[in-house]
Amino acid sequence: MRKSFLLTMLVIAGLLYGQDSLHVSPCGQKLKSFYLNMDVLHKWLSGQHIDWQTGAPDDPDAVSGIRTHCSAFVAAACERQGIYILRPPKHRQELLANAQFSWLNSKDARSSGWRPIENNILYEAQRMADQGYIVVACAQNPDRHKPGHIALVMPSDRSAEAVQESGPVLIQASGNNSVDQSFRDSFRHHISDWNSPTDHVRFFYNEKQPDCQ
Repeated sequence: MRKSFLLTMLVIAGLLYGQDSLHVSPCGQKLKSFYLNMDVLHKWLSGQHIDWQTGAPDDPDAVSGIRTHCSAFVAAACERQGIYILRPPKHRQELLANAQFSWLNSKDARSSGWRPIENNILYEAQRMADQGYIVVACAQNPDRHKPGHIALVMPSDRSAEAVQESGPVLIQASGNNSVDQSFRDSFRHHISDWNSPTDHVRFFYNEKQPDCQ
């Protein structure tokens, strides 16, 4: 009897865990493949002046505009998906992430389909990316003369516990470009208190329906 009871409880626990786990849908898998095919590990590299649309170096003698390229990578990904986010020539590449943060909170962003994620934020950001929606995490530097940061949420099978511990998985251009860095690590310089990370970083998704064909 006791063994039967314990087995039943284990089955229930497994079912509950399964409900809390996130799974990449076919739309999400297509988005993941799209992101990986952009080859951010070899393009949009820090220390190079790059063409924002391709991530390829375009001026080997440049001494400015050669730092990190997080905002250019996000802009290029969105452009290829037919989604507008603030980008050149409306704003230069330098300090673009700060400007994108302000723009994402504007009426222009709303008219372009961007919506803030406001409830159960970290979990919903991962869940929506897993469904194939473009989701960005963005932080503005309090010193507007210093760079902010922006990254894309990468579709990923992830438990609710893992999301709670370190946030969704991100793909980004940064000092070291990555396709699978946790939100907590990626934005560590922009979050002063992990107990309230979304006080410092905002998440937005674009409501454009994912194309799964």
